[in-house]
Amino acid sequence: MKNIYSLEHREVRDLVQSLGYPAFQGDNLYRWLYLKRVQKFHEMTDLPSALRTYLSDHYFIGLPEVIDKVRGSDGTTKFLMELEDGERVEAVLIPEKGHTTFCISSQVGCRMGCKFCATALSGLVRNLKFHEITGQVLRLLEDVDNRVNIVFMGMGEPLDNLEEVARAIEVMSKWMGISPRRMTLSTVGLVDKLEEMLLKFPSLRVALSLNFPDDERRTQFMPINKKYSVGDLISSLRKLPIKKRERVTIEYVLMEGINDSRADAIKLGKLLRGLKVKINLIPYNENEFLPWKRPKNDRVEDFASKLREMGYSVFVRYSKGNEIKAACGQLRAQRGQGT
Repeated sequence: MKNIYSLEHREVRDLVQSLGYPAFQGDNLYRWLYLKRVQKFHEMTDLPSALRTYLSDHYFIGLPEVIDKVRGSDGTTKFLMELEDGERVEAVLIPEKGHTTFCISSQVGCRMGCKFCATALSGLVRNLKFHEITGQVLRLLEDVDNRVNIVFMGMGEPLDNLEEVARAIEVMSKWMGISPRRMTLSTVGLVDKLEEMLLKFPSLRVALSLNFPDDERRTQFMPINKKYSVGDLISSLRKLPIKKRERVTIEYVLMEGINDSRADAIKLGKLLRGLKVKINLIPYNENEFLPWKRPKNDRVEDFASKLREMGYSVFVRYSKGNEIKAACGQLRAQRGQGT
């Protein structure tokens, strides 16, 4: 039997038509799956009885299985999910004021090789299919009943899996009622693919994981910088079709003694001058697999203060869920699949 979620919308329409039903019944089926989130064919009451029977005999409704779920004192909840082939990915639910943010994965592992990232330890195992991405969201929706935002900041580089991520975004926007305006795609800087994604979804929000204001250190910690240098990234940001009131988010992970000095803040501010950006400073989430340390809070605040003096909107994202090891890759590694 085949997972019905693995079928794209057009494939579902083709299926019902091949069985002698009008194509709109495929639309109805997709609504039951993604909008109403019904998990049994016989409960899809506006589908013909014979169609429901056929679907039950030939397909199953399968979401990723939650095999571990850890909730922190601040409400942040980390999920370890197992896919049909036994591979595992992580997703994080983060309560925010007025909404909930879902941090979801796009790959099993990652091949970008960032030296400070726990996910990178396993390398790239495989890309996720679109339904494995939307499946994470459907699972997290079982735990919330308010408005959600989606961030592609979990395991993997989303633009390294562009086609399946784009399919997932399309499903979420057309069938789950989650606008691309409420989605943020974080990238280490695959700028050519970023331009392609923004042509598909111009209202999608963008976050660039920059982390270093110079090529020497960025190349040392982020090998992708050999292909897309800091200068290339900044030039590309200037050309992106960003809407008038939108800004690109610059993500900067602060590591003690590595990239957290006042001089680094000044260098970053000069680098970004003239760009429509906001800056998210993220004190490093320490883990047992890597040696880097989190800066002291006063060091972080001094870094932020200097950037604000230079005229930037700066937000310090003190990592939620530290006690549940919410940095992506940690829970998977603890369960024996990350190293």
